[in-house]
Amino acid sequence: MITITSYYNKYRIKLLAIAYHFGYTTDEAEDIVQQFFLDFMQKELPKDIHNPEAFIVIAFKRKLIDHFRANKNRKYTDNFDDIHVPSTQEILESLETDEELIEKLAEAYKKLPARCRRVIYMKYYCGYSTQEIVKQTGLTEQNVYNNLSKGITNLRKSLEYKVEMIRFGSLLSFIF
Repeated sequence: MITITSYYNKYRIKLLAIAYHFGYTTDEAEDIVQQFFLDFMQKELPKDIHNPEAFIVIAFKRKLIDHFRANKNRKYTDNFDDIHVPSTQEILESLETDEELIEKLAEAYKKLPARCRRVIYMKYYCGYSTQEIVKQTGLTEQNVYNNLSKGITNLRKSLEYKVEMIRFGSLLSFIF
């Protein structure tokens, strides 16, 4: 019990600073630090602690993580009724009707190398499996995977760039 009290006096300020660093208010930090040392009083500390400061700091950070997780889950369950999570069908319908996105995707698709366009077309438009694409094209399985990966990566990069340019353009039109 004496060692816990001495640890409390010695490391309290450091633990408060750690809690402040992680965004806790003064009251929350005080409560967490006090609860941390109360929990230590109820437990038996290991006898062979070579570096008590490191031991206490690591244990305290774990306590902060547990506290954060408990509060994070509580926040989500409190407001769960207010959140509207769209169904897969709603998401698909909104994407299918987004003409601007479809146009940009078509432009980006046309700029892909022919081998990537061919494999993406067979996989996602025709619905062929990788094995069927291998049989029809004569490519190896690894080539099919590589072309799919490269094509999708290029599409993502192209679409991200265009979306950023549209946002920038709409920002400029709003300013001027």
